[in-house]
Amino acid sequence: MATRKLVLGSAASLLLSSALIAAAPVAAQSDPAQAYSAARAQYDSQLQDYTRKQQDYERERSDYNAKIYDYQRSFSTPPPAPDVVVVDRYGEERAVIVDDGPRDTRVIVTDPDDDVVVLRDRDDFTARLVMTVPPAALVRLEDMADVNYAFFNVPVVDASGLPVGHFRRVETKDPGDLVAVVTLNGSRRTISMLTEHVRLDPDRRIIIADMTAREIDLIPSGFPYG
Repeated sequence: MATRKLVLGSAASLLLSSALIAAAPVAAQSDPAQAYSAARAQYDSQLQDYTRKQQDYERERSDYNAKIYDYQRSFSTPPPAPDVVVVDRYGEERAVIVDDGPRDTRVIVTDPDDDVVVLRDRDDFTARLVMTVPPAALVRLEDMADVNYAFFNVPVVDASGLPVGHFRRVETKDPGDLVAVVTLNGSRRTISMLTEHVRLDPDRRIIIADMTAREIDLIPSGFPYG
């Protein structure tokens, strides 16, 4: 009998252990704190996985856009700009100067000797004249070779074409202003005006000023105007 009780006792112990093991998940499910912790851990894991995938997507998108930009630039990139020199019309730089093209535009010219790109503003001198038909080709005095000798004493007219005096020479006044020296017809006074205010018409051999006769007559003797 003693042996039989021992065996029965052992079987009961096994049944009790099995019942406890089977009841453990039920107990876990019935505990709100443990259920929340499990759900939170699952959410955090899914969020980390989503963030990683989003970062991978943004990285791939950025790489794609960079490749598209490089591809487009390979067909639209302009050639490298040459060295640019802005030439002062009164300076000693050698340059090819042109005034072709629409008004108020800048013209780029390459000097065939020095391979220098020159920028010069479009000359709007004729726009300041009041002549019915302004001359088509006017030249700056400082751009003409031997202007003091080749055009000495040629007539000077105002913006409307009225004769006002005679050209004497081009000279430099302090502090470095380049001026045209003109002797007036009426008062016989000699005045100076900046060469920016005059142009030479080489075909008609006259010098045209962009001022009226009245404005020219008010210029003090010997002093540059403008």
